[in-house]
Amino acid sequence: MNEETLKYFADSWQPDYSKFKYSGWALLTQIRPDDVILDIGCGYNLFKKRLGEKIYGIDPANDKADEVVSWEQFVPHKEFNVYFILGSLNFGTEENVEQQIAKLAKVTKLGDRIYWRQNPGTGDHPWKGVETVQFYPWTIKKNYEWAKKYGFTVMDCKLDSGNRIYAEWFKGNEYEYFAFKSNAPAGPAIPL
Repeated sequence: MNEETLKYFADSWQPDYSKFKYSGWALLTQIRPDDVILDIGCGYNLFKKRLGEKIYGIDPANDKADEVVSWEQFVPHKEFNVYFILGSLNFGTEENVEQQIAKLAKVTKLGDRIYWRQNPGTGDHPWKGVETVQFYPWTIKKNYEWAKKYGFTVMDCKLDSGNRIYAEWFKGNEYEYFAFKSNAPAGPAIPL
């Protein structure tokens, strides 16, 4: 992430999870009692209030994160099994974003779940400085392409509110996913 983009997210950007049908607060229904979550690009770390120590937020531009660090520089200090990537691996060139996906593939293990919100390349934020941000143009097709290339299965991928893309990736194949689902405890761990 370049300096102008870091400055934009540090000084101007504001979160609003309530406006997203799938990739906002609704993600709480996906969390199970034994999940340990890494929120990559957590911004103001808003999920921390609801999830407490179950979640660890990293962000290169916001001191509300548990650790102020970029994804590229982050060194995991414990094992995570769920990843929130809500608009964060979304900047720069295709090569930049694919390198970030490659790191995700190295860090994750069989059975891990990744929940995404992706910007399709529109600079439609209302805040000052957005014109300096290079948004990567995510597509539904690109989700399937990269998931397959890096050992993930796309379990869900659809348009979310405000022209964003919601996706759920699973590390492994669809048979392993269904085995995981059948062995998982029923219901969400966190009340809405």
